[in-house]
Amino acid sequence: MKRSLCLTLALFAVAATAQRNRDRDWWQYGDHETIRQTYTISSGSGPAKLLVDNISGFIHVTGGAGSQVKVSVERSTRAESNEALAAAKRDVKLDMSQQGNSVRLYEDGPFRSRDGVNYRGDNYYGYRVAFDYDIQVPTDIELVLKTINNGDIVVKRTSGAFDVHGLNGGIEMQEVSGYGTVYTLNGKVNVSFTKNPVKDSEFHTLNGTVDVHFQPGLDADLHFHTLNGGVYADFDVTAIPTPGSEKSNGMFVYRSSRRQMDGRAGKGGPQLSFNSLNGSIRLYSKGI
Repeated sequence: MKRSLCLTLALFAVAATAQRNRDRDWWQYGDHETIRQTYTISSGSGPAKLLVDNISGFIHVTGGAGSQVKVSVERSTRAESNEALAAAKRDVKLDMSQQGNSVRLYEDGPFRSRDGVNYRGDNYYGYRVAFDYDIQVPTDIELVLKTINNGDIVVKRTSGAFDVHGLNGGIEMQEVSGYGTVYTLNGKVNVSFTKNPVKDSEFHTLNGTVDVHFQPGLDADLHFHTLNGGVYADFDVTAIPTPGSEKSNGMFVYRSSRRQMDGRAGKGGPQLSFNSLNGSIRLYSKGI
């Protein structure tokens, strides 16, 4: 399973590079559409949840007062011919639905398979479709957000659990107070908490930096893994096993002879995992 996932990610990365190289060829035939929809969250229908399963394009989610999920989507299509443009309109659809308090936004098309996504590249389809999302949500909604190419994921002012997955783009979360998983392959991860996580959480990128901002008094068990980058914190961390530490530019630098290390902040607590293969991991306390 892991081997298959790694192969799939590698194929997506190659496809993304090929797309960028051919951008100049995709302007002659195009189409643009704005899609808007509003969903009401009921107090008697269970916890609120938003699922966005995207292939290409950004996802921006902002929490606020109220009980509605307000969705605005910009659909942009580029194609190599009028025939390909017509095929894109026919074959690529945005499935928008609500079941109870769960809102689901799902990009469907010929690249979907029984096992997930099998995107063969622009040359194969003759078109590229992007959905760019701007979504207003209740603050405490649970988020499951996924996108693959040509877009970042930005989340602001939410307090629910989160499962955020990108591939070729960065992930930024501002003023959040939930817990969960943040994962991308090629891009930066930057998360800022207004309340420290109370359950296990993970922050991961392959090619990029990981920057996480906590509130003062963090109590957590920490796990770090990086190959080509350092691990830094501007608050005390007890390393396990304890390596030497030094201070650089006002931050403590923790070193280990291994590619991974474990540590503890404060009294310990939920496990927070930080992973970057090619990039540094930096932890901050807002009180310092």
